[in-house]
Amino acid sequence: MFVGSEDAKVIIQGYAITGITDVSFNSTVEEKAVVLLADRGINRKVNNGHTVECKISKSYLGKDRLQEFTGITNLSGQFIYGTNAVEFDQAAVTSYSISADATSSPKVSVTIKIFGDFKPTTSIQAGLADYSFENLGPESTFINVENRNSLLTNFSYNVNFDVQPTYEISSTKATTSRIQSPIKYSTSADMLMDEQEFVDLTGLMESETFNRNVTFNMQNESSTVLNTYNIPNASISSQSASVTAGDLVKMSVKYQGLELNV
Repeated sequence: MFVGSEDAKVIIQGYAITGITDVSFNSTVEEKAVVLLADRGINRKVNNGHTVECKISKSYLGKDRLQEFTGITNLSGQFIYGTNAVEFDQAAVTSYSISADATSSPKVSVTIKIFGDFKPTTSIQAGLADYSFENLGPESTFINVENRNSLLTNFSYNVNFDVQPTYEISSTKATTSRIQSPIKYSTSADMLMDEQEFVDLTGLMESETFNRNVTFNMQNESSTVLNTYNIPNASISSQSASVTAGDLVKMSVKYQGLELNV
């Protein structure tokens, strides 16, 4: 009997994640081989910690649980397929991104690295219910730059975490892991130019601390904010504006941000 996608689900921190469209696992083993004298045999030993990389893609259907898991270095869960399951622990999100445009629903992509156990189990979790679905409405995404709000036609947001595990001697599983500084953020957006104004790029060359407050808000049709995506210590990396006859002025911006993990 074959197992289809309708029989598969992912549980993280006890929650059954909804809206998943794709999930994949990839692992490599680094092994060292030594040939003994007189061809008496070969000694083989795993000489580096075992790491499994998991990639998850999902539709943004409302408040996103995966965003809450960023910054945590001891995630655990299960990948369930039919009546079988694989459990994991000592995991951390190394990349989180969300993107949206005017013609399609927002998409979330997450990369998780597993430094601990990744093994079959017969104790399958039911999983707590994830957040319920929300109607986002046609104007669900806003960018806030220093208390000025603009409607977006598309945007993308990405944050990367440099997670470094610690291994004990003769162990292939990490005992601990830590997120190293800086945490790196990047974002790009196209917007209608109403309140938004050009940034003084000359100021970038005259100051080493040209930081701005930039946030993206995802909200439902009742204007209730579901998720907020911050770009801390944001600095603009590019901006452009364009207009055609009979159309509104449009602006494109890109920001980068850095944050210390304290």
